[in-house]
This record gives sequence, C-alpha cells and structure tokens, in this order.
Amino acid sequence: MKRSLAILATVAAGAGVLTACTDEQAYCVDLAKYAAKAVDVDPQKPVDYVKILDDAKKLQESAPQDVQDDWGVVVSFAEKAQKAGTDAAKLAELSKQTGGVMTAYKNISSQAKDSCKVDLPALN
Repeated sequence: MKRSLAILATVAAGAGVLTACTDEQAYCVDLAKYAAKAVDVDPQKPVDYVKILDDAKKLQESAPQDVQDDWGVVVSFAEKAQKAGTDAAKLAELSKQTGGVMTAYKNISSQAKDSCKVDLPALN
C-alpha cells in the first residue's frame, strides 16, 4: 500500500512538472509567432503598438512571472495608443513615454532569448 501511494505521489508530482514545461513551451511558441509579427513595429511610434496589442495581452497572461509585469507595461502602452487613435497631440505625448516601454521590452527580449531561444526584433 505504501509503495502504491509513493508511486502515485511521484506520478502526480511529475504531472505538475510536465504541465509547467508545457505552459512554458506554449509561451515560447506564442512568443515566436509574436516576434514574426512585431518586425513591422517601430517602438518609437505609439500607433504601431496597436498592431501587437492582442498578441501582447495573450503573452502577458501566459508569460513567466519574471516578465509578466513587463508585458503589462507593453499592453498598457498599446491600449493608450489605441485610445489615442489618430490624434496627433495624444500620440506625440505618448511618444515621450516610450522609455518605460523600451526598458520593459528589453527585459522581455532578454528573457525570450535566454529561456525560449527566440530573438525579438531589435529596438530602433
């Protein structure tokens, strides 16, 4: 009986590890897809962030804990850009706020390369 419980506990623990790997692998796959789309995004142009908003939201939800907040910064900025629409004054104001987004993006890029072996497009 003890042996059966030990085997069951080992299998249950192993299933938890496999799930974590699967989640990270799924994040990495989604990140690679994002990287292909983000090539056309100029980080200096707030309006370009709207192009990646849906993908960024998805990645924020599935991202490892160490970059979830960074994805939150990118998502928040993209949402502000979406609200600004074509209002030149609002977009000009947003362009002054790209510093925090650039820092967050650098953190995401570093984690992507280290953990997922994915190269995100370079910041201009």
